[in-house]
Amino acid sequence: MKGSTVYIPKTKKILDRFSPLVLVTIILFIGALSTKGYGQETASIQVLAKSNPEKILLRWAADQPLAWKRGNEHGYMIERHTISRNGAAVLPVESTMITQSPLRPRPLEEWEALATSDDYAAVIAQAIYGEDFDVDTFGSADNIFAVNEALEQRFTFALVAAEQNFEAAKLAGWAYEDTSVISGEKYLYTIFVNLPEGSKYTIKEASIYASTDFAESLPQPLGFASIFADGNVLLNWNFNLLQKTYSSYILEKSTDGNSFQKVNGQPIFNAQNSEENEQVSLFYNDSIPNNKTFYYRVKGITPFGETGPPSQVESGMGLASLDYTPHILRKRMPDENTVELEWEFAEEGNSEIIGFKLKRANKAEGPYETVLSNISANSRTATFTGLKRINYFSVVAIGKNGAEKPSFPAIVQPLDSTPPAPPVELAGQIDTTGVVNLSWKGNSEPDLAGYRVFRSNNPKAEFNQITLSLVRPNQYKDTIPLNNMNSKIYYKIIAEDQRYNTSDFSEALVLQKPDLIPPSPPVISNYENTERGVKINWINSSSDDVSKHIIYRKNLANEGKDWEQLTEIPVENGAVEYLDLDIETGNPYAYTLVAIDETGLESNPASQVILTTPKKLYAETITKFNSVVDRDNRRILLTWRSDISAISEFLIYRAEGNAPLTLYKTIEGDKKSFTDSDLVVSTEYIYAIQSVTKDGTQSQLKKIKVTY
Repeated sequence: MKGSTVYIPKTKKILDRFSPLVLVTIILFIGALSTKGYGQETASIQVLAKSNPEKILLRWAADQPLAWKRGNEHGYMIERHTISRNGAAVLPVESTMITQSPLRPRPLEEWEALATSDDYAAVIAQAIYGEDFDVDTFGSADNIFAVNEALEQRFTFALVAAEQNFEAAKLAGWAYEDTSVISGEKYLYTIFVNLPEGSKYTIKEASIYASTDFAESLPQPLGFASIFADGNVLLNWNFNLLQKTYSSYILEKSTDGNSFQKVNGQPIFNAQNSEENEQVSLFYNDSIPNNKTFYYRVKGITPFGETGPPSQVESGMGLASLDYTPHILRKRMPDENTVELEWEFAEEGNSEIIGFKLKRANKAEGPYETVLSNISANSRTATFTGLKRINYFSVVAIGKNGAEKPSFPAIVQPLDSTPPAPPVELAGQIDTTGVVNLSWKGNSEPDLAGYRVFRSNNPKAEFNQITLSLVRPNQYKDTIPLNNMNSKIYYKIIAEDQRYNTSDFSEALVLQKPDLIPPSPPVISNYENTERGVKINWINSSSDDVSKHIIYRKNLANEGKDWEQLTEIPVENGAVEYLDLDIETGNPYAYTLVAIDETGLESNPASQVILTTPKKLYAETITKFNSVVDRDNRRILLTWRSDISAISEFLIYRAEGNAPLTLYKTIEGDKKSFTDSDLVVSTEYIYAIQSVTKDGTQSQLKKIKVTY
């Protein structure tokens, strides 16, 4: 680096020491950033936290190059909010600025020791302080990817390097260890760039929840497996199940199973830009001498520089592969249960093998099991008895060193007239557009070819095939019309094997079509004024699936008045009559009603009827009607006033909420109050009172609304 007493290697020289896998990972990382990160309108900070028993580790990064540069220039601040303590909320929240000054990259001199010993620290120092950032070529990764903007180069490589070295991230001001935490407390950390006041550039802050109570032991890597071959071993393990815990891995090897040494010079990354739910494995191919046992294990490294426990140990040895391969020539079946196989194998290869074995499987891809063993090295034929519907055979040559070389599989199928079993567990659903999704339990026959689907509108009529060809797998999508009179649809399935043997029909599946046809409207059969109000009679809707009827009324004397719902009457009540008490004298009213079915569909309204209430039907006898709510004694006191002495009784009506008024109590004519104690808390009640004179004349209803 020009003009400095501390030497940081040129980036290209550093990258020349990286493994090809690391280089590919960096390149893919650049691609991901260029397609996802730079298109954002507003830059932001991304943050991770790791809770340990005695401290909390934080790591963060800006997600755009210019924001990264601004963060390095102005530094980062961390504010900690204590939101609970020993399970109890802390109110008001206790907030502490745990960074007394902004976290910026440390001076270049402080990088010398770490950058000299660690490539990743050197990359970060070069990205921050280097006068140039030469990444024109990448050695073995030449011309794979070209980065044109120097700032993007620095930003991208610095992020990847910081992912691998937590100490370097701390030196850069992109990580922090909070050791002032207390057990039982839970914190919300907020990280933000210390932009100067009035800055026109915006970087969204980041927050994360952490507590020492969340501390957990690091897990073992999962799915570690090995395949030993001639002069090499292919090792692989699952990446995505623990990708939120481990960002890279180290591989270790041993010759005795006890003392392990690191194999890879640089940590192994995931070099795939995979989807979130995609299964991803990491692979490593190691060259080894044959005929010697080696032991392998893998350890995960977190973004905070912590190394997890080792995986299970995989062991084995490489074996020299055979020079010759068996090849099945002929298959002869003396009966339906037996096959005679003949194969070729170079005679000069006999000296390399101890013999052959015969393997069988239900599928070409396996799994295979040994059905004949100890076949001599000079033999070229074998007989097997016990054939199944479909058979795949492979002849395997066994080397003197234990190495095996299989032939390509050969299929053997005896005559077959046995049909598959009928499909079972048929199920389905129909959506409101008429799309039917069918599924059933898959048959287990190894020679199954597929399924055929049949449909009918009538279970007693013939079922017609609706599939033009065999269906695989065990599901099918159909489309049916919904605007017809059939309320149900019926399906059956048959299975067919590769010899065209068909099963019996499955049990019929019955599906109820979605109801898109509204019910028929009810009919008003009679309506009249009575001494107590307007009485409406009707004939219920003739549709079978009607669940209720709703009565509506409109006051024609008020031009701005719309239809109002009077009541809902469930069909099971059997009611076909309604008395409307809440009316005004001398006004014209219109009435109608609708039917509602079980799916909520509404019929057209019944033809409306209109009548006018008599002007002098009711006497005005009650001048005041009041209420008092006594919550201490759980009661409502109703009082009224009447100046008429010839009253024989008062009728008290009550309704809850929007329910219709019903007769509740009858009070003697000389009483002027009533106490209601049959109440439910937080309920709105409507009370109405009506007087009845000694000659039977009834007054108009006087109403009051009370909330208890």
